[in-house]
Amino acid sequence: MQDEIRALEARRYAAMRDGDLEALDRLLSERLIYAHSNANTDTKASYLDTLRDGSLRYLHVEFETHQVLEAGADAAVALGRMGARVFRYGGEREIGGMTCAVWNRESGEWRLLSYQPTAIPKG
Repeated sequence: MQDEIRALEARRYAAMRDGDLEALDRLLSERLIYAHSNANTDTKASYLDTLRDGSLRYLHVEFETHQVLEAGADAAVALGRMGARVFRYGGEREIGGMTCAVWNRESGEWRLLSYQPTAIPKG
């Protein structure tokens, strides 16, 4: 499970960076709650809509998965760190945070159920 979740995290971050909405659609749970570093949250539909309409674009993404915690046969929590340059709210911003991604096996496929970053203070 460890390697599988690490590979899924890598695919998810690559899809975010590349704007690959089809890949993200396959990776995200229909029940997704996606929190952002500014405390706003999205559902799967609203998150994909912001990427589709261009109001959110990932220009550069770096990530590390530090630890994967198994939480039963069908659940895992990936803890790590990410940094990105994004286009959001009409301009470019740098974001960075510690991350908590909850993966759940749904109908035999792993899907991202929840994502929660904790912003890292600057300076």
